[in-house]
Amino acid sequence: MRENYVLAQLANVNQFDTSAMLASPLISPQVINHAKQLHGKRQKQFITCRYLLAELLNDHYGISCLPLIIIGNNQRPQFEKTNLPDFNISHSGDYVAIAICSNGKIGIDIEQDRPRKQYRKIAAQFFSEHENTWLNQQADGLSAFWQLWTLREAALKLYAKSVWQMKELQLNMQKKQISASFADNFYYHHQPLEQIYLSICCEQPITQICLNQ
Repeated sequence: MRENYVLAQLANVNQFDTSAMLASPLISPQVINHAKQLHGKRQKQFITCRYLLAELLNDHYGISCLPLIIIGNNQRPQFEKTNLPDFNISHSGDYVAIAICSNGKIGIDIEQDRPRKQYRKIAAQFFSEHENTWLNQQADGLSAFWQLWTLREAALKLYAKSVWQMKELQLNMQKKQISASFADNFYYHHQPLEQIYLSICCEQPITQICLNQ
């Protein structure tokens, strides 16, 4: 079995200067041109995510400038060169997160900690009976809800599926595996952080994970 190293970065976009990021040699002309079509918060999120992705590739793969990104199957962004690692991006509130893996595909989802009215009703609608039983056994029900929700979102993003297919997912909290009608078992990592719930899903077992924030 090949090793599968996951590299992830979580950051608050307000900590970054847009002009400085765009002036960085890590940022490609493709990113600069796309950024001109965006405005306000959406532009800041886009540039920050691409900058963080470029930093990870530079630090761990020695790539001096962000490679060309294309839109692949089901509108999923990916590098044009297939020998490069897969990546995925998520954002919630003022936070953004990116992740890359050395083996297979990856999906990441974050949610900023916040109240969610009727979260048990939402869980009953989208989660399996087993998951709802697990949720009801947890001391902090809302925290458990966000854990299940981000895991499901990360799994859907791994295979570029829509939120309407969330019911097709089955989570095994003991084995740390997720199965679905559209894929075999795949593997996950969940980590509650200050103000953020973060989940990562991979096609292959995660050998090691490095998360910077």
